[in-house]
Amino acid sequence: MAPIRISTAAACLLGLAACRTPYTEPDYTRTQDEIRSSTGAEHVFHPSGEAEATQRRVAELLADGLALSEAVELGMLNNPALQAAFHSIGMAHADRVQAGLLANPSLSLGLRFPTSGGAPEWEAGLFAGLLDLWQVPKRERVAESALRRRVLEVAYQATQLAGAIRVAYIESTSTQRLVDIAKQNRESARKLHELASARLDAAAGTVIEANLARIDLLDTEIALGDAKLAAQDARLDLLLELGFGPHESRLRTMGTAAAVRPTLPSATQLEDLAMVRRLDIRAAEEAVLQAEAEVDRQRGLARQNFDVGVAAERDGDWSLGPGLQLDLPLFDRNQAQVAKAIEALALRQATLQASRLAVAREVSSALARTEGSWDALAIYRNDLLPYSEEALAKAHESYQLGKTTILPALEAQRQLLAARSDYARRLLRAATALSDLESATGTPRELLFAHPVTTTRSHHED
Repeated sequence: MAPIRISTAAACLLGLAACRTPYTEPDYTRTQDEIRSSTGAEHVFHPSGEAEATQRRVAELLADGLALSEAVELGMLNNPALQAAFHSIGMAHADRVQAGLLANPSLSLGLRFPTSGGAPEWEAGLFAGLLDLWQVPKRERVAESALRRRVLEVAYQATQLAGAIRVAYIESTSTQRLVDIAKQNRESARKLHELASARLDAAAGTVIEANLARIDLLDTEIALGDAKLAAQDARLDLLLELGFGPHESRLRTMGTAAAVRPTLPSATQLEDLAMVRRLDIRAAEEAVLQAEAEVDRQRGLARQNFDVGVAAERDGDWSLGPGLQLDLPLFDRNQAQVAKAIEALALRQATLQASRLAVAREVSSALARTEGSWDALAIYRNDLLPYSEEALAKAHESYQLGKTTILPALEAQRQLLAARSDYARRLLRAATALSDLESATGTPRELLFAHPVTTTRSHHED
């Protein structure tokens, strides 16, 4: 049988298409850069990174107590859910490579036996899709946009994890502070109970007063037990976010910084910053670009099969010539898929607008809670706590001198105990609101409060 020759240009084109293989390192690196920018973490997990180097860094972070920023970095390295999400980027990259590949050519062979006898007849054909040459760039545009979107989605998942780690860290340190306050409250109640018992022994007090003081002491014992349970649960939550089991013993938190009111940018600046830096907004913008590319691709698929090649036939001697195969778009002109793509584009545009409104509301709420929390803390720190401590000291003195019953002392003590606990809870609320503001703007506090805010509005804004 005579050989069927393929042109040199066609062979080169097929060879180049066949040589494309997935290479995900640039996409992983781009994801790391996005995560570093939005969380402030210096080191971030990399699927191709050395496991030993990662574990060494984890050990270094755990060695001397864990600060808040170090806890975020630890989660970016060690959380298994984030590690799993990275592999979805590799899958999206594989789709991107697949979109750039030409469809395989088809080879047809046929053997015919004449009914009148004689030598058999051979037929052969080699065809390749001509439309692929025009469709590959459009497919690549859709797949490239999907890949960029997936990178942003994984990075956004990391920022959500960072926010959860901050809240868990703050709750862990705050609940430990509540344990310390519960111990102080128990000590105050113990002193008052000892004073009531001493007055009873000296026949200067009554059994009722001693019992009331004893009841308050027991209440503080119960409160201390509850505080310890809450601290244990908060520690377990933090361990889970960091990617550790409940029996990890190396974790020691260093506590949050003192409650110093930060200098906040204006609400408008924060909202503008969120629109530029929020990775979910950027992913939604990329989804719009992907939908636009899909509309363009579907519009080019009115004719889906248009194959060209060579056909050969042997009837005594071989005959060779060009061949053509195409479908006739009489019924299916891809109109349904075009309409579907247009609806998908409208859906993603509306989703983007809804996301912007939700982010603006989130920023406004987080800012209001942050400012309100620091206003309340100032009242507690400057007025409520000092006055409560002074009132208890004077009530103790009056009761010890026999000028009053134990009731004013008990009431003053309860006021102070409540004020201490409320102050610690409001510290937690203020720190959580600040963390929420970081998440709402997509900006770590090191950048949010250290420098003037500059923004560049997205090209999708209007």
